[in-house]
Amino acid sequence: MVRVKCSVSYDGSKFHGFQVQNKLRTVQGEIQKALKNICKEEIIIHGSGRTDAKVHGTKQVFHFDTTREMPEAQWKRAINHFLPNDIYILDSYFVDENFHSRYSAIKKEYHYLLSTKEYSPFETNYIFQYGRPLDLELMREAAKIFIGEHDFASFCSYDQYGNTIRELYELSITNEKGIIKFILVGNGFRRYMVRHIVGGLIQVGAKRVTKERLQELLDSKGEQKCLFKAKPQGLYLHEVFYDEN
Repeated sequence: MVRVKCSVSYDGSKFHGFQVQNKLRTVQGEIQKALKNICKEEIIIHGSGRTDAKVHGTKQVFHFDTTREMPEAQWKRAINHFLPNDIYILDSYFVDENFHSRYSAIKKEYHYLLSTKEYSPFETNYIFQYGRPLDLELMREAAKIFIGEHDFASFCSYDQYGNTIRELYELSITNEKGIIKFILVGNGFRRYMVRHIVGGLIQVGAKRVTKERLQELLDSKGEQKCLFKAKPQGLYLHEVFYDEN
């Protein structure tokens, strides 16, 4: 039995998210179908996390165990042979049995892209077509409240058993020719957390809410919920980091 670690990129436009769902097209489902063709048995892959429908992966990570013998680099070629053209395996390595794509990760980086320019049908699946100007300085100032360790219960979807305390190391906002990029780096993210944080910052940039209001939401630790959620199309799981990085 060997454990194989892979990095994968995918265009999330035509997927119902990463995780397998019954009768729906998912990234995990397509990869597992490819592995069944190779290994002639059911293989379950374990991702570093889940991405939602229409969310993209630049360098998502997963691992799986198999008794099939093959050189580590050849796994990349073999899996790609059976994958559709909106998923691509970037690399494949043998790892120790103690490695786990999710639990061994030490931090994750997400990117969110937003356009303040005129609507583009060619970019609509990849950049949120906001189409109006935003005040970057107000957003950058408001972004500072999220840095550090906080209970992000007001800015994510969670159940009563979920731990919503996370540490955000970086939240930067840049503008290049009308394309605003949000970069968020943290030790982990709950479901919809990035989209709620970005959604709140967009509202600040549009001067609909204040930095102080976002602070109130954060301080409430889930008693008050952020109702602003940025659209999925602009979101990318950019990279997952491990100790060897």
